Amino acid sequence: MTATYIACLRTGRFPVNWKIAKILPIAKPGREKSDDTSKYRPISLLNTEGKVLEKLLSKRLTHHLYTTEYLNENQYGFTPQKITVDAAMQVKQYLENHIEKGAISNNACSNNGQSEHTRSL
Repeated sequence: MTATYIACLRTGRFPVNWKIAKILPIAKPGREKSDDTSKYRPISLLNTEGKVLEKLLSKRLTHHLYTTEYLNENQYGFTPQKITVDAAMQVKQYLENHIEKGAISNNACSNNGQSEHTRSL
């Protein structure tokens, strides 16, 4: 299997049979006894070897991105140990710092839920 993975990496090609999915209809919970076709959802089964190669590549790329610092420290989406709340807190901190320095007026940050256009009418 290692030889196949190495060949994939060298040639940049993924074996065609690894791209073929087997689709199985799975009954939705609580609707197993119904004859209605909407009770099913399709499940796609992919080749295990292909999934393993994808996971290996994903791990290697992620490791490379983090060890070479190609990602900006302000990248929050799809980043391990960072969540949306972290991004919101950073924006909050930025605004507080700049309001404190007088670089941003307090009015610019609180518009009582109205857009600039609505407020000026």
